[in-house]
Amino acid sequence: MKFSISAAFLLVASAAVTLAPRAVAELSKVSSPSELVERAGGAPDVINVNIKNLEPEDRVYDVTRRVYYQSNLYKGRIAAQTKDGAKFNVEIPGVSSSGNGAQQMAGLSLDSRKDAKALYAVAKDAGAFRFDGSQSKTGPCSFHKFNLPVDASSKPAWSVYFDDVQKQFQAQNGVRPFGNVASAQGTDGSSYVIFALGAPAIAKVSADGKTVTPWYYEAPNGSQRPGFTGVTYVPEGNLIVAFGGPRPLTAFKLDGNPARGVPIFTRINGNFGSLDGTEKIKTFPSLNGSGSRLVGAKTPNVYAFTSTDNYASASFKTFSRPEIASSEYGLTSITEGIYGGIRNLYASGAYFGNGAKGGRTNFPMYHLDDAILN
Repeated sequence: MKFSISAAFLLVASAAVTLAPRAVAELSKVSSPSELVERAGGAPDVINVNIKNLEPEDRVYDVTRRVYYQSNLYKGRIAAQTKDGAKFNVEIPGVSSSGNGAQQMAGLSLDSRKDAKALYAVAKDAGAFRFDGSQSKTGPCSFHKFNLPVDASSKPAWSVYFDDVQKQFQAQNGVRPFGNVASAQGTDGSSYVIFALGAPAIAKVSADGKTVTPWYYEAPNGSQRPGFTGVTYVPEGNLIVAFGGPRPLTAFKLDGNPARGVPIFTRINGNFGSLDGTEKIKTFPSLNGSGSRLVGAKTPNVYAFTSTDNYASASFKTFSRPEIASSEYGLTSITEGIYGGIRNLYASGAYFGNGAKGGRTNFPMYHLDDAILN
C-alpha cells in the first residue's frame, strides 16, 4: 500500500503555510491569474507540514476541534496538529516505535465529520506490502479506538488484533486476507475495516470492540493487490463504500445491521481506467447542496464520485495538478481545510520513497480545484 473547517487553520511551530502559484487543478481547466487571487476564503495553495519522516499515509481533520490527525506510517503513531500551533504525538502501546516496529500506521477515521467523539487508527503488518520475496502474511495487525479529545498522554479506549478473524476468513474461504489499511464507522458505532491483500475482505468490529466478525469476503482476482484500498461512510442511504480492488466502488447497505455484507457492485458511468494505484477514499458534503462527494486518490488523479441511486451507479470527475501527479509524491488521501468559512480540499501524499529514516522534513498538502465539491 503506497503507503473525510473556520477561518483559522492549524498552524504548528514546525508546519509553515506557504502560498505558491496555483497549478493546474482540473485536467480540463487551467486557472486564470484572477481566479488565483480571488479564491474564496483566502485558502493557501500549498500547506507545508514540516515533520521529519512523517510519511502520512492518511490524514483526517476534526472539524469541531480544528485538529489534524496524521498517520506517521513507520513510527506507528498519530501526529496531531492543533489550531493554536501546538503539536503532539499519540502513541499506541505495542504498535508505536522509533521507525522499525512490527506494525505501521495505515489509516485514520472519525466516527462523524462534525462533533466527532472517537478517532480510529488502523495499524498494518509492517511486512505486508513487501513484494520482494520477504512479504509477511501473518504478522501482527490491529485496530484502535481513542475517545476524543486526545492529547500526548492518551491511550486507546480499546484495541483489537485481527489474527483470529483472519483465521476465520481463511477457514471459511481458503484464503487469509491481510494488509488492513482503512476503516469506516456506521451510525451505531460499528467499524468496518478493509483488507487490501490476500482477498477483498471486511472485518466488522462492534462499538465496544468486544466482537470482531468476518463480515464480507469475495474471491481474489489474481492481482498482486486484490483487496480494497479505501472505505468511507455515506450518510445518504446509510452505506459504506469500498474503493479499489476488484472494481472502482463496492457499496454495502447498513440498514437493519446485517450480519454479513451484501455487495452492490457499483456501475461506473465513464472509463475509470486501471484499478492499479487506488488509495484512500473520503466522504465530503458538497458546496451546492447536491449531496455527498466521495473523493478517492489514484495517482495521477483525484476522483470525485456522485450518485443519485445510493451507489447502484456513480459518475465521476477527475482533478489533478503536476505536484500530486508525480510518483514521488505518493498521493494517498484527501483532507479538508476551511478558510473564511469556506471548505476546501487538499491532496495528501506520503512520499514513500523517503523510507523510514530518509530524512525528509516537509510533507506538503496541495489545494484542489473548488469544483470538486460542486
